[in-house]
Amino acid sequence: MKVISHKIDSYTVQIYASDLKGRRTRWGDKVIHIYSGGEEVAQAVFTIEGSKIPEPYSADGKIFYFASSSQFESVLSLLRSAEPVYIAWEPIHDPKEPNDGDAYFFTDQVLKNK
Repeated sequence: MKVISHKIDSYTVQIYASDLKGRRTRWGDKVIHIYSGGEEVAQAVFTIEGSKIPEPYSADGKIFYFASSSQFESVLSLLRSAEPVYIAWEPIHDPKEPNDGDAYFFTDQVLKNK
């Protein structure tokens, strides 16, 4: 199975306000939209502390990376200070979980295809 990766050209950040009076429950309060070649190729969504973190996945050519809000500053720091930065999706063969895989950021251009 081949690793899919994108060099990150730019990104935008959304930080949501708390909605304590509303009826909407938001499990992700910080989102980084990630672009490569002028197209959105990934989203990094950071969950509100104490929320269950969803599994990463890839759909329609886009990578969805999920992590705890405590990791938001580390990812943002990596995007701001390292060059180049990539995001990757590595499929994992698991007969019990189709479409299983890992999403991650990296700074090295070398990937090991498995």
